[in-house]
Amino acid sequence: MAFVPQFCLAVSGTAAWVRSGRISPLPYDGVDPEATHRRLMARAGAEDETEAEYEFRRRFRVLDWGPTTDNVAAHAFRRAGRLVITVEFRRGEHVVGHRGGDAGSVFAVEIPAEEFVGILEELAAEIAHPAHDGAG
Repeated sequence: MAFVPQFCLAVSGTAAWVRSGRISPLPYDGVDPEATHRRLMARAGAEDETEAEYEFRRRFRVLDWGPTTDNVAAHAFRRAGRLVITVEFRRGEHVVGHRGGDAGSVFAVEIPAEEFVGILEELAAEIAHPAHDGAG
């Protein structure tokens, strides 16, 4: 269960981060987004992961919205006015009923940054003040 005020604040914070333009480009020359994601996650949470490795990986982290997204590892990279977002479902038991084989797979999408900001702002507004259409 999500704590709605915290979740809305986190989503709005992501929108502000994207709008600020502070998202870094892909960090490794010639490495595609999916492979970059895997490389960033290779030592995530390892006992000997250094603070520098952790901080470097965190520069790209997105969709980090508390317990609701704990099973998702996602990164965002800037490519001109667009974002490349990579997503990985980390635990198979959380995708049961969907496509359990997707756990550990990395998916990538490219989207205009302003479009993503709009989606996030609409999401936060709808969660904070849901519209009721009388259905249900």
